[in-house]
Amino acid sequence: MENRLFGFLLDEGIQLDIANKRIMRYQAETPESAMYLRIVTLSDIQLRLLLLLLTNKPGDVILKNDIMMNMLSEDGKELLSSNQKLWYLMKVLRKKLSSIGMEEGFISNAYGVGYFVNAHNVSPIFI
Repeated sequence: MENRLFGFLLDEGIQLDIANKRIMRYQAETPESAMYLRIVTLSDIQLRLLLLLLTNKPGDVILKNDIMMNMLSEDGKELLSSNQKLWYLMKVLRKKLSSIGMEEGFISNAYGVGYFVNAHNVSPIFI
């Protein structure tokens, strides 16, 4: 039986659900209190970008050109045609991650070169 990638644990209580294109954070203030759930949804291209970053080793820089080449539509058209579009996509993705409590530097920029995940707690979840 082959295991299938369900998502990733990004940090304690933060999970990426690939099939539903969302990031969830579970949080309880105290063991006897109510549990809080925060959810952000991702667009197709945001999910693809995040998966590209997460499937590499933390700290490994992915070149901007490699990111743009991996962001092709099914018919081969470029989804990201410029560094400005990549920068804007990364800005929106970082904002969504920070809205659920991820550190600002979770996705870091190797200036002029590319991007990398700057985390040690990322773990894949298989089903």
